[in-house]
Amino acid sequence: MIDCVHEKKQLCHRYPQDYVHHILTAFNAGELSAAEAMEGLQIGQSQLYYLRHEWLKHHRQLPGRVSGGAHRTAWPTEVLVFIEGFLPHCNPMNYSLIAEEVTRRFGFVRSPAAVGLLIKRQWPNYRGVLRRGPKPRRRWQCGSVGELWQHDSSPHAWWPDTHRQNLVLTIDDHSRRLVAGQFITVDTTWDHFCHFRRGFERHGIPLCVYTDGLSLFGHETNLGPDDVHSNFQRALTCLGVGHRVAPDPQSKGKIERRFGFFQKRLVSLLALERITDYTAANAFLADQIDHHNQHFVCRTTGMTPDHAWELACSEKRSLIRPTPSPALLDLHLAHHLSRRLNPDYSIDFLGKNWPVAPCKRKYVTVVYHPGRKFWVISAPPSRTHPLWPDILACYSI
Repeated sequence: MIDCVHEKKQLCHRYPQDYVHHILTAFNAGELSAAEAMEGLQIGQSQLYYLRHEWLKHHRQLPGRVSGGAHRTAWPTEVLVFIEGFLPHCNPMNYSLIAEEVTRRFGFVRSPAAVGLLIKRQWPNYRGVLRRGPKPRRRWQCGSVGELWQHDSSPHAWWPDTHRQNLVLTIDDHSRRLVAGQFITVDTTWDHFCHFRRGFERHGIPLCVYTDGLSLFGHETNLGPDDVHSNFQRALTCLGVGHRVAPDPQSKGKIERRFGFFQKRLVSLLALERITDYTAANAFLADQIDHHNQHFVCRTTGMTPDHAWELACSEKRSLIRPTPSPALLDLHLAHHLSRRLNPDYSIDFLGKNWPVAPCKRKYVTVVYHPGRKFWVISAPPSRTHPLWPDILACYSI
């Protein structure tokens, strides 16, 4: 009985070149059918036609290389050590995440399937369990960069603590580029103002922002100049940015999927890096977002977010507008509070009395940056006149 365990699988090792050349010549001349040629060479249909293509391409000569077989290099020792150390932190098990980290850290490329096969063979106790997810839902896509930014926050136990941490993300609907992201302690209007300011300063001003119906954002879409429901909508309106409210979570599926994407990755990576504070977590998140925008290929577009963004800009499909001056961002991305002007031209604010310049108005507006600074202005800015009015006082806290 012939032992086939160590038999060479490559075609050039199984048959002499003259024999392969004879079969291909007869098949190409129509003397042999495809089924007969496949039987003669013991190969499949796709491999037969590929072999004939290569044979004709090289002027009826077989290419000087072997076909088939395992030609990948062995797994480097440092990669195996990293995977073994990462497995206890990778919960839930995510072969795609491990493959990405191996590529990012060591430049060693392997598919998620190859990583899963390695883990099943060498560390069977850590093998993942595949669970069927929800049925995918077809969604529309904007035709231009900056036409719509989807925005949301997700409270989650991103690292061990007594309280959950909030991850805030904003994604461009067309390109899928993450334009801003950060961890915050409490989901407040001021934190979202700071988040959007970083996004505006880096990428520009979008045409519209898409959020859920949280009262912080405004429970209804801002339909007109007088239809302002929240501080958040007031700020966007004065900056010329529209606001839409999603009727359900599925309507803003692109941002919802990103939260699921990062929940399967960041929890494990933060545990691996032993990060348990906001400063280090935000620095690590910034690197992850940059890597995602540069390397993650979207299944729908077939491009990375950065490539899709740059392609749209080169084809003049961008509705991004220039970033306003820092002074205007200071004015609009802030809390606006009304205060009565005292007879001695002062206001009561934060438990203290603050003198201001003389003014004929009974009420003035405080432009407040919590914990940093505030201005006292004669009247609040409007959508039709979104500029600084007379400044009566300015104080750093």
